[in-house]
Amino acid sequence: MLMLLVSATEFEISETAEWLNSTYRDNNAEKPELLISGIGQLQTAYALQKKLGTHRPDLIIQAGIGGTLSPENLGKSFVILSEEIADLGAQEKGGFMNIFEMGLAGSDDFPFKHGKLPNPYLNLLGWTELPQSDGITVNEIKPEKLNCIQRNPRPVVESMEGAALHYVCLMEKIPFLQIRAISNIVGERDKTHWKLKKAINDLNKSLISLIQKLEQADETLFRI
Repeated sequence: MLMLLVSATEFEISETAEWLNSTYRDNNAEKPELLISGIGQLQTAYALQKKLGTHRPDLIIQAGIGGTLSPENLGKSFVILSEEIADLGAQEKGGFMNIFEMGLAGSDDFPFKHGKLPNPYLNLLGWTELPQSDGITVNEIKPEKLNCIQRNPRPVVESMEGAALHYVCLMEKIPFLQIRAISNIVGERDKTHWKLKKAINDLNKSLISLIQKLEQADETLFRI
């Protein structure tokens, strides 16, 4: 099985990269490839498409840190169920309206469902045994802004790249996972309050465990 591991920065997955280079052994599969996509939706979408032009993996895993409004989730890793491009729209008199509410796109136009980009590989999501959460992808965020654009009543994980992964993989019909570890409360720029080290450690621990488990994975996990 050919696996592609994607991260916005080397820093976020450095422990996993070191493990792959020094320890990883699997006689039944190729060593996972690493792709550092850069930060943001544009860089991620371009990097993924360029990579897929030469190599089509059996599974793509995006890994990185993210933000939340739920303090109890700090330092924990989640697998993302769906992504929403949260700040793509316009600020109207009545508040923020996304492109679907503005009538500029259909909320169920493929690959969207109800305005979101779901991961349809439900068996694969459950198999990770990680807690699950929805995600939102943003360009810039403050706590008060998040409350304006948030359409999901449940807690979400905020990142700058998740929607790009979901969109590309859904369009290309490639199984995928997005793993996010919570490092901070959204909008808090005082990094002395962040649980960055704890989040990075938990993220890489989860990644290494998943890669090891995938050596014995059944192909039914990669069916919708």
